Amino acid sequence: MKKSVFGILALVMALTVLCSACGGGDKPEPTENPEATELPSVTAPPLDENGNPINIIGADANNPAAGNGIVDRESWLASLSEEQRLVEETLIGKSVEELYKAIGKPLRSSYGVSCLVANAEDGILYYDGFMVTTVRYPNGSEIIFGTDN
Repeated sequence: MKKSVFGILALVMALTVLCSACGGGDKPEPTENPEATELPSVTAPPLDENGNPINIIGADANNPAAGNGIVDRESWLASLSEEQRLVEETLIGKSVEELYKAIGKPLRSSYGVSCLVANAEDGILYYDGFMVTTVRYPNGSEIIFGTDN
């Protein structure tokens, strides 16, 4: 009796391994979708008088070439508040404690599972008029990643 129980158990385990290795075989065959349409054609971006592509984001609707949405870093920094400019110019990559010393604690903050660093949290620190993004590591250290409006 003992031998037959072990034999049946061994047979069941072998069938289980065999079936799991095969993937079950219950996958449906792919079929063509009669509703499918062709992909839309892609057109080239508009070009300026020198043949360079125009970035129409932020462009003047009446004169797309006048405002192509491309701003150099210095102009962009000049458009920021004094506090945001300080973060961008000197604090990215530094500890959040240095941020607190320089401009104070945020009005509020929120954290979530990081999409950048395993086992870390992405943080958003809300200041008046802008946000500071951070990464908080499992050891508790928190590094400034950048700013946004």
